[in-house]
Amino acid sequence: MRYTGENRKVGRSILAIIRMMSIVITPITVFSFSAMPSVFLISYYFSFFYPQVSWIWFIFFLPFILVISFLFLIISTVFFTGATIRLFRLTYKEGEYRKSITDKNTFHFALYWILYRPTEKLLSTIYIPPLYSFYLKFIGAKIGKHVFFGGRNTISDPCVTEIGSNTLIGGGVTIMGHLGEEKLIIRKVSIGSHCLVGAEALIMPGVKMENHSVLGGKSLVTKNKTLKKGNMYGGVPAVKIDRN
Repeated sequence: MRYTGENRKVGRSILAIIRMMSIVITPITVFSFSAMPSVFLISYYFSFFYPQVSWIWFIFFLPFILVISFLFLIISTVFFTGATIRLFRLTYKEGEYRKSITDKNTFHFALYWILYRPTEKLLSTIYIPPLYSFYLKFIGAKIGKHVFFGGRNTISDPCVTEIGSNTLIGGGVTIMGHLGEEKLIIRKVSIGSHCLVGAEALIMPGVKMENHSVLGGKSLVTKNKTLKKGNMYGGVPAVKIDRN
């Protein structure tokens, strides 16, 4: 089947050039600032301890410094990328947009993603659930109380994702808020309270899970589908499962 949709367009206008430069320069700057606390800590360690102390003690404490530096990197990256997204209001809304950075929402989408996705991957290396939830909220997700993420999750579009209270998201779950079809399509994903999403399930844009609904592991919920209150769903694509 031949693709008949809109091609991705960079454009040669002044606006397109400026925005393309922003997409390159902004993440380099933000991630460089994020690395500074770790670099300063390691530099201080080398300048203070070497060669003043025995090389045995120097080598003994070095792994601890490297691990602490890595934790600093994670925390500072969460802060700097989140602060940049909030400061410049890079969150985007539901709708259908041209695949061109001259479109404001498409530009925000591209810049948001290039800041968010590496940070999300970094967070998954040493998984700290409260920090992960905090970061999602910091950059626009609406998450209720006592929500648990099982790890290895991919929340592709936090700013159009809502999760109610007392909900469990299993490990490896992917929640998509966008699709690239004829245009860039962005739809909110809403998961209610007291819901359960099984491990490695895939939820597409526009899906709504009502309160107390359950989605089985490795299931696929196609776009714009509603999972009714109190029901169980599973399969590829997900269908209602009779509990009797």
